[in-house]
Amino acid sequence: MDIQEYFKGLINNQQFSEMLNQQHYTFAHKLMPSIVDNHFQELVNKVINKSAQDWILKLWNECSDIQIINYTALVYPICNFTRHSKDIGLIYITMPAPRVSPEAVYIAVIFLIDDDLPSDWLRSYFTLELGLAASAYWTLGEWDSSNHINLGAFKDEPSLNNFLTTVIEEGKSRWC
Repeated sequence: MDIQEYFKGLINNQQFSEMLNQQHYTFAHKLMPSIVDNHFQELVNKVINKSAQDWILKLWNECSDIQIINYTALVYPICNFTRHSKDIGLIYITMPAPRVSPEAVYIAVIFLIDDDLPSDWLRSYFTLELGLAASAYWTLGEWDSSNHINLGAFKDEPSLNNFLTTVIEEGKSRWC
Protein backbone atom coordinates (compact mmCIF):
# COMPACT_ATOMS: atom_id res chain seq x y z
CA MET A 1 0.00 0.00 0.00
CA ASP A 2 1.39 3.38 -0.92
CA ILE A 3 1.00 6.50 1.19
CA GLN A 4 -1.92 7.88 -0.90
CA GLU A 5 -3.93 4.69 -0.41
CA TYR A 6 -3.19 4.81 3.30
CA PHE A 7 -4.51 8.38 3.65
CA LYS A 8 -7.60 7.60 1.55
CA GLY A 9 -8.50 4.94 4.12
CA LEU A 10 -8.34 7.35 7.07
CA ILE A 11 -11.35 9.22 8.34
CA ASN A 12 -11.39 12.71 9.79
CA ASN A 13 -12.70 13.69 13.23
CA GLN A 14 -16.08 14.76 11.85
CA GLN A 15 -16.61 11.42 10.10
CA PHE A 16 -15.55 9.56 13.24
CA SER A 17 -17.94 11.60 15.37
CA GLU A 18 -20.82 10.96 12.95
CA MET A 19 -20.08 7.22 12.96
CA LEU A 20 -20.08 7.15 16.77
CA ASN A 21 -23.37 9.03 16.87
CA GLN A 22 -24.92 6.65 14.33
CA GLN A 23 -23.80 3.59 16.32
CA HIS A 24 -25.17 5.03 19.56
CA TYR A 25 -28.48 6.09 17.99
CA THR A 26 -28.99 2.84 16.07
CA PHE A 27 -28.38 0.73 19.16
CA ALA A 28 -30.53 2.69 21.63
CA HIS A 29 -33.31 3.95 19.36
CA LYS A 30 -33.69 1.27 16.69
CA LEU A 31 -32.16 -2.07 17.61
CA MET A 32 -33.04 -2.35 21.30
CA PRO A 33 -36.68 -1.23 20.89
CA SER A 34 -37.01 -3.85 18.14
CA ILE A 35 -35.51 -6.53 20.39
CA VAL A 36 -37.89 -5.61 23.22
CA ASP A 37 -40.85 -5.80 20.84
CA ASN A 38 -39.86 -8.85 18.80
CA HIS A 39 -37.27 -10.87 20.76
CA PHE A 40 -38.13 -10.19 24.37
CA GLN A 41 -38.11 -13.84 25.41
CA GLU A 42 -34.60 -14.24 23.98
CA LEU A 43 -33.45 -11.16 25.92
CA VAL A 44 -34.92 -12.50 29.17
CA ASN A 45 -33.36 -15.95 28.55
CA LYS A 46 -29.95 -14.36 28.00
CA VAL A 47 -30.31 -12.35 31.21
CA ILE A 48 -31.22 -15.53 33.11
CA ASN A 49 -28.33 -17.59 31.70
CA LYS A 50 -25.94 -14.63 32.14
CA SER A 51 -25.02 -14.34 28.46
CA ALA A 52 -26.79 -11.00 27.94
CA GLN A 53 -23.64 -8.87 28.22
CA ASP A 54 -21.84 -10.83 25.49
CA TRP A 55 -24.94 -10.59 23.28
CA ILE A 56 -25.29 -6.84 23.91
CA LEU A 57 -21.62 -6.32 23.01
CA LYS A 58 -22.10 -8.29 19.79
CA LEU A 59 -25.17 -6.22 18.90
CA TRP A 60 -23.32 -3.00 19.74
CA ASN A 61 -20.47 -3.93 17.43
CA GLU A 62 -22.90 -4.84 14.65
CA CYS A 63 -24.33 -1.29 14.86
CA SER A 64 -20.94 0.15 14.05
CA ASP A 65 -19.24 1.03 10.81
CA ILE A 66 -16.13 1.80 12.84
CA GLN A 67 -13.35 -0.64 12.17
CA ILE A 68 -11.25 0.47 15.13
CA ILE A 69 -11.00 -2.58 17.37
CA ASN A 70 -9.48 -0.73 20.32
CA TYR A 71 -12.42 1.68 20.39
CA THR A 72 -15.19 -0.92 20.40
CA ALA A 73 -13.26 -3.03 22.93
CA LEU A 74 -13.18 -0.12 25.38
CA VAL A 75 -16.43 1.76 24.77
CA TYR A 76 -19.61 -0.28 24.90
CA PRO A 77 -22.94 -0.59 26.76
CA ILE A 78 -23.08 -2.46 30.07
CA CYS A 79 -26.15 -4.65 30.66
CA ASN A 80 -27.54 -5.42 34.12
CA PHE A 81 -30.63 -7.05 35.59
CA THR A 82 -32.42 -6.55 38.87
CA ARG A 83 -35.65 -7.80 40.24
CA HIS A 84 -37.27 -4.77 41.81
CA SER A 85 -39.95 -6.89 43.45
CA LYS A 86 -41.50 -10.31 43.10
CA ASP A 87 -43.52 -9.05 40.14
CA ILE A 88 -41.31 -6.41 38.50
CA GLY A 89 -38.10 -7.12 36.59
CA LEU A 90 -35.72 -4.53 35.23
CA ILE A 91 -33.05 -4.91 32.58
CA TYR A 92 -31.00 -1.75 32.33
CA ILE A 93 -28.11 -0.70 30.17
CA THR A 94 -25.55 1.98 30.89
CA MET A 95 -24.54 3.47 27.57
CA PRO A 96 -21.25 5.09 26.60
CA ALA A 97 -21.33 8.77 27.54
CA PRO A 98 -23.66 10.66 25.21
CA ARG A 99 -22.10 13.51 23.25
CA VAL A 100 -24.96 14.83 21.11
CA SER A 101 -28.74 14.81 21.16
CA PRO A 102 -30.60 12.39 21.30
CA GLU A 103 -27.97 9.91 22.47
CA ALA A 104 -29.04 8.03 25.60
CA VAL A 105 -27.07 7.68 28.80
CA TYR A 106 -29.34 4.91 30.16
CA ILE A 107 -31.80 2.40 28.74
CA ALA A 108 -34.27 0.38 30.79
CA VAL A 109 -36.70 -2.41 30.03
CA ILE A 110 -39.17 -2.76 32.87
CA PHE A 111 -41.49 -5.74 32.81
CA LEU A 112 -44.27 -7.29 34.84
CA ILE A 113 -43.44 -10.89 35.65
CA ASP A 114 -46.28 -13.41 35.71
CA ASP A 115 -46.66 -17.12 35.09
CA ASP A 116 -47.15 -16.83 31.33
CA LEU A 117 -44.41 -16.95 28.74
CA PRO A 118 -42.03 -13.96 28.84
CA SER A 119 -43.10 -12.99 25.34
CA ASP A 120 -46.54 -12.17 26.81
CA TRP A 121 -45.27 -10.11 29.75
CA LEU A 122 -46.21 -6.44 29.93
CA ARG A 123 -43.12 -4.36 29.32
CA SER A 124 -41.91 -0.86 28.56
CA TYR A 125 -38.68 0.47 27.07
CA PHE A 126 -37.31 3.80 28.33
CA THR A 127 -34.31 5.97 27.55
CA LEU A 128 -32.74 8.94 29.30
CA GLU A 129 -31.61 11.13 26.43
CA LEU A 130 -29.29 14.08 26.18
CA GLY A 131 -30.77 17.24 24.77
CA LEU A 132 -28.80 20.27 23.71
CA ALA A 133 -30.09 23.80 23.33
CA ALA A 134 -28.65 26.82 25.10
CA SER A 135 -27.43 24.28 27.65
CA ALA A 136 -27.56 20.52 28.14
CA TYR A 137 -30.73 18.97 29.53
CA TRP A 138 -32.16 15.46 29.90
CA THR A 139 -35.35 14.01 28.45
CA LEU A 140 -37.18 10.85 29.43
CA GLY A 141 -38.09 8.94 26.29
CA GLU A 142 -40.05 5.80 25.63
CA TRP A 143 -40.40 3.53 22.64
CA ASP A 144 -43.74 1.88 22.02
CA SER A 145 -43.44 -0.41 19.02
CA SER A 146 -41.73 1.82 16.48
CA ASN A 147 -42.99 5.08 18.01
CA HIS A 148 -40.78 7.37 20.07
CA ILE A 149 -42.62 9.17 22.85
CA ASN A 150 -41.07 12.17 24.54
CA LEU A 151 -42.20 12.04 28.19
CA GLY A 152 -40.74 15.45 28.98
CA ALA A 153 -37.82 16.93 30.81
CA PHE A 154 -36.12 14.74 33.39
CA LYS A 155 -36.41 16.83 36.52
CA ASP A 156 -33.93 14.96 38.74
CA GLU A 157 -30.18 14.65 38.51
CA PRO A 158 -29.48 12.24 35.60
CA SER A 159 -28.11 9.45 37.81
CA LEU A 160 -28.76 5.76 37.26
CA ASN A 161 -30.65 5.51 40.55
CA ASN A 162 -32.93 8.44 39.68
CA PHE A 163 -33.58 7.03 36.21
CA LEU A 164 -34.44 3.55 37.51
CA THR A 165 -36.68 4.99 40.23
CA THR A 166 -38.54 7.01 37.60
CA VAL A 167 -39.10 4.08 35.22
CA ILE A 168 -40.20 1.81 38.07
CA GLU A 169 -42.78 4.39 39.09
CA GLU A 170 -43.92 4.68 35.46
CA GLY A 171 -44.34 0.91 35.25
CA LYS A 172 -46.16 0.66 38.55
CA SER A 173 -48.56 3.45 37.60
CA ARG A 174 -49.48 1.55 34.42
CA TRP A 175 -49.73 -2.00 35.69
CA CYS A 176 -50.42 -2.01 39.41
